[in-house]
Amino acid sequence: MVKIKEKGVLTDMNNDLSQMVKSGPTEDPIVFTETDLKAETPTSDPDAILQDDPSNLEITSLASWFDGNIANFPNIRKPTISIAGVDQAEQLLVTVGVPSEDDTEKRRIVVFDDAHLRPVLDLPAMDMQLYNNGFRIVYDLGNGLFVKSYGVRTGLISVFCNDVDDLLIPHSIVRAKKRETSICIAVGDPARTRQKMAEALDVEALQLRYKQSSKAEGLESNQDAIEWLLDRQSTIGDINHHLQIDNVIIDTLA
Repeated sequence: MVKIKEKGVLTDMNNDLSQMVKSGPTEDPIVFTETDLKAETPTSDPDAILQDDPSNLEITSLASWFDGNIANFPNIRKPTISIAGVDQAEQLLVTVGVPSEDDTEKRRIVVFDDAHLRPVLDLPAMDMQLYNNGFRIVYDLGNGLFVKSYGVRTGLISVFCNDVDDLLIPHSIVRAKKRETSICIAVGDPARTRQKMAEALDVEALQLRYKQSSKAEGLESNQDAIEWLLDRQSTIGDINHHLQIDNVIIDTLA
């Protein structure tokens, strides 16, 4: 069973999410509309290699991809309902489990507008998380290479990561607009990443890249900083903030 590490601990995703699968009362629906996402221009590991073949990873639509992958996401369900006048190929309606203070299981309705136009990688996925301004899908490409794809208004932002000691360390970011049909694979150098993580942390540089790190204590090595950043990222539900942290990690290890 595939596992990834977040929050500084090794997490079995299926077991971690299984308690969220039962149906419960819903809250007010959240509709993903054309809200603009102003992410910073990403950087990449200078040693990462973009494969020459542009068809390495094909792109399909969220509507076409979702039904074949939903079984991998125990926290997400697709209700079997039909609404008059609603084309379910264009508007994808799902429910997602949400925590509650009284330990009762609750679910929230989420609607993806233009699901037939929203791009995703045409691959089996291991995890999907829904955020207020889009979604994140994680794919295992094999040989310690993973990709976190963020679905946003303007298209698809894919963050390629190497598995380094059970941490998904981003090294390259590839953007694809809605009309693009594939993206290149970016392959990093895990050995170089390990070497950089062992180096002493430039605390001042980190604070300039990410002001919130000024509140962190005990950060001495790059690895300390990366683990702190990944732990913080795992609690955040905004894609802009996720991408900011991915960029900070890439810059720290450059």
